[in-house]
Amino acid sequence: MFKGMNHVGIVVKNIDEMAAFFRETFGAEEVSRTEFPELKQISSTLQVGNSFFELMEPTSPGSVVGKFLEAKGGGLHHISLLCDDLEACCQELEAKGLSVIGKMFDGPVKVAFLHPKSAKGLLIELSQKD
Repeated sequence: MFKGMNHVGIVVKNIDEMAAFFRETFGAEEVSRTEFPELKQISSTLQVGNSFFELMEPTSPGSVVGKFLEAKGGGLHHISLLCDDLEACCQELEAKGLSVIGKMFDGPVKVAFLHPKSAKGLLIELSQKD
């Protein structure tokens, strides 16, 4: 059901500066960069060896990522786990009494989140790639 780690999500003030740091320090390569107007953020996926990082820069201070940056100054936002069947994983977790939020089952990448109150303070993204 759970296949392992997908990526670590990090909120940053400037994607270009942080991507350059990862490239120069760890030999990272940018795999993709996507703007999410509905979320008011830009995301860059970096690969370091077999590991992936999602850098998230807000495009609006009122967005979820913008509020996180304002409150915490950036840093670790979430960890993402891969599921082979996201909807089944969500049902299983909800049956265990956990709160699953932000369910987005449509699209090339499907995601949902475990509410931090259900996950000992961590925001955990659940992801399925078709």
